Amino acid sequence: MISLNVYLTPKPGRIQELERAIKDVWLAAMETQPGFIRAALNRPFSDTDLAALEASRPSYDVEVVSYWTSEKDRLEWAARDIHQEVWPQVVEETETVSYTLFDVEEEWNM
Repeated sequence: MISLNVYLTPKPGRIQELERAIKDVWLAAMETQPGFIRAALNRPFSDTDLAALEASRPSYDVEVVSYWTSEKDRLEWAARDIHQEVWPQVVEETETVSYTLFDVEEEWNM
């Protein structure tokens, strides 16, 4: 299993539009793809809460983590026409996008 971790910062004042594009468009299409296992949308704690916990503030506002049976399955999804239709709708709402991939070696109660 692999995870794709995507880090997004919305255009100013566009956080709601970005979250809608992620949930209602991108993830809605992703969840029907072969090899897709699950996904999570993560938002950091408030700056005040992070400071109180002495935790660092991430450089992004939204993280989407999707789990796939294999990198082959994820690449096939990224090459499909539906991905080419939905992903630009997410990018349209962002100021910055970056990502990384991980091999998931073990999992607990997920």
